[in-house]
Amino acid sequence: MLDPERARRLACVALETSRAEETEVSVSQCEEELNRFTADHPVQNLVRRLARVDVRVRVDGREGKASTGTPTEDAVRTTVARALEVARHMPAAPEDPIPLPSAQDGYALRRRDPLSPDPEHTADSVARLTAAARDAGCTAAGIAAAENDLRLIANSRGLEVWDLDTRARMSLSVFNGAGAGWSSHIAATREGLEAEAVAATAVGKALDSRDPVAIEPGAYTVVLEPSAVASLLLFASYKGFGAQQVEEGSSFLVGRIGDTVADERISIADDVHHPMAIGHVFDGEGVPRTSVPLITDGVARGVVHDRRTAQRMGCRSTGHALPQPNPIGPLPTNLVLSPGGAASDDLIRDVDKGILVTECHYTNMVEPTRLTLTGMTRNGTFLIEKGQVSRPIKNMRFTQSLVEALQRVSGLGGDTKLCSALFGGFTVVPSLRVDGFHFTSQTGF
Repeated sequence: MLDPERARRLACVALETSRAEETEVSVSQCEEELNRFTADHPVQNLVRRLARVDVRVRVDGREGKASTGTPTEDAVRTTVARALEVARHMPAAPEDPIPLPSAQDGYALRRRDPLSPDPEHTADSVARLTAAARDAGCTAAGIAAAENDLRLIANSRGLEVWDLDTRARMSLSVFNGAGAGWSSHIAATREGLEAEAVAATAVGKALDSRDPVAIEPGAYTVVLEPSAVASLLLFASYKGFGAQQVEEGSSFLVGRIGDTVADERISIADDVHHPMAIGHVFDGEGVPRTSVPLITDGVARGVVHDRRTAQRMGCRSTGHALPQPNPIGPLPTNLVLSPGGAASDDLIRDVDKGILVTECHYTNMVEPTRLTLTGMTRNGTFLIEKGQVSRPIKNMRFTQSLVEALQRVSGLGGDTKLCSALFGGFTVVPSLRVDGFHFTSQTGF
């Protein structure tokens, strides 16, 4: 596992075996260490190693794909044969396929040192998390994990790229009667994780959330902490910033490139090269990922492309293809929302009456062209009165257009944080203050 030479050898076996006009091979190797725990004892401790080889072939205008989870040369040869057989039974493409990309220069590859198992470091981190909860008289549960992810793409036109990405993460949920708190942290290394800060935040929110009261639904000024911002912004990634969504007419950017679509404070890019970013620096076709301005100072600047949408629109791929073939089209997976200069307390200080939201839960899309979303708050929802957090409130359901919310931004925090995204990928976001955010109903908890 995690051996680029072994991955290269498997790719070479596939390319040497294939009789297709064009062949693409993707080899991925992943090692994951996962620890689940409560405040009293470990619940699960595992190390999982996964490998996958995908082979895509083109023969006489037909395309076939096959995969294997057995990383041996014999299994790869069998997978090539299956891909060729699939292609033989597929209908011919209605248009000439785009040739596979050839070898390219200028890659800024990310080859981090792999994270070795470190049970002492993990045990120490878990001990600090659980001790903080016990000392506060709370119950808790959490996760500590680390992952190495090696990916190689090669094809019959001479392209061969690989990189190794690493990530470590921890999260802690803390409960104190009816109060609940949560916090998490993601970094490229275990040493980059801040267990004390995670514990202090989660425990503090749980203690502050005791005895919540219900308030009437309606439009409120909200201060969304970074995790809440990330859970909303990911829908713009999935259904807004991709070229195919614009082509299909389902994106809020249809006919609006060059127009003001958000408050002038808002600048969003997709940038895997950001210092806080995590992810592979080439896409599912082996094309380098480039930094793409999506919204700059509130003005829509562009969308991300794969090679297919780029050909149709007369431009170059930005390196945002998913593994092909794929009906979804290109997607940004490393959104970066530029921070403002305000401290979190400053965002709250200017609010006469509003709501502080720690996290959003069960968020789903209602309507894509306005990015109308619905979901609930959780793990720390508080009333803001006269510039101060006054008391905990029961969770609320919201139904809100993200497009309208971005137009009503009244403050950006400077507390940039790396957050994971539900559909894959990561976002780098600060806290956000939005006026007129619509809460449609109460919950019972």
